[in-house]
Amino acid sequence: MKSFLPVFIRALCSFAIGGLLVSNPQSMTSMIVQIIGGIFIFSGLMPILNYWMPNAQGQSIRPFFPVVGIGSIMLGILLLLKPAVFVTALMYILGIFIAAAGANQLSALISARKVAPLHWWVFVWPILLLCIGILILCHPMKSASLPFFILGIACIGYGFSDLFYALRLLYYRRQKEKEYVDFEVVEDSDTSAEGEAEVEL
Repeated sequence: MKSFLPVFIRALCSFAIGGLLVSNPQSMTSMIVQIIGGIFIFSGLMPILNYWMPNAQGQSIRPFFPVVGIGSIMLGILLLLKPAVFVTALMYILGIFIAAAGANQLSALISARKVAPLHWWVFVWPILLLCIGILILCHPMKSASLPFFILGIACIGYGFSDLFYALRLLYYRRQKEKEYVDFEVVEDSDTSAEGEAEVEL
């Protein structure tokens, strides 16, 4: 039972994480963007501190004005305050890129068909790319949160499978213990008595 307790706790954690990701994947997407914004702010503070405190590092000449550091901080603040805007813009760019790639490949295959015969399944992938790009453009936030939704389902499935195999193993262990209990204990006095009886015969 002690060995089953860590598996049970691990399964509960998987259920909790998976349920959180499945129930609200949009917030997880925004949280990741905010974490990236915090990293940008932290990396932007370093050159600013280096500019205002050059003597702290033994520098005699003040370094150049930290334009990159200020830009990094401004970008980090924007990501912290407006993560949905950044995600939407990024998904629009990604959707346009995927749709354009699918349309370009489809037009190239149509042109190539005039020169050489092509099978129908060759057109499946560019059409699929074009549809995915259009879907991302129509629903940018849902498309961005889809990987977190899939990750949540995977966590829940992992918890169920881990718990199932642990319960199954526990059941077989108990069956083995019952088999070991149901045996007759043979003592030395019994064997010596049986040996004497055989000698008398």
